[in-house]
Amino acid sequence: MRIQRTAPLILAAALLLPACSGDSGPTVIEIPLAAVEITSGCSSMAEGTTCQMAARGITAEGQIVTNAVLRWSSSASSVAQVDSDGQVFAIAPGQATITVEAAFGEGSDSSEVFVLQVFPK
Repeated sequence: MRIQRTAPLILAAALLLPACSGDSGPTVIEIPLAAVEITSGCSSMAEGTTCQMAARGITAEGQIVTNAVLRWSSSASSVAQVDSDGQVFAIAPGQATITVEAAFGEGSDSSEVFVLQVFPK
């Protein structure tokens, strides 16, 4: 009989502990953006290299939002790929447009990336 009474208590404790731990990571606050601007780009890269792009959001009131929730994309993923943090991976020679847009609100910006062929020595 003891097992039947303690099982619901153990289950309740298991469900409540994560909610009370206070270690849920940073809180994301979605602020509607009016514009997005790339602050550092990657104009040319050698194939096989990476480059970190950065962008910021701007509210309708002109407030800069450096940790805005943004979406990154590439027009030619066979040339250059970009991850959700703006890290660009040069895949093959060619040209790609990297675009960043607001996940909440409006605004986008883009930058051309030229991937150059690496010749062996």
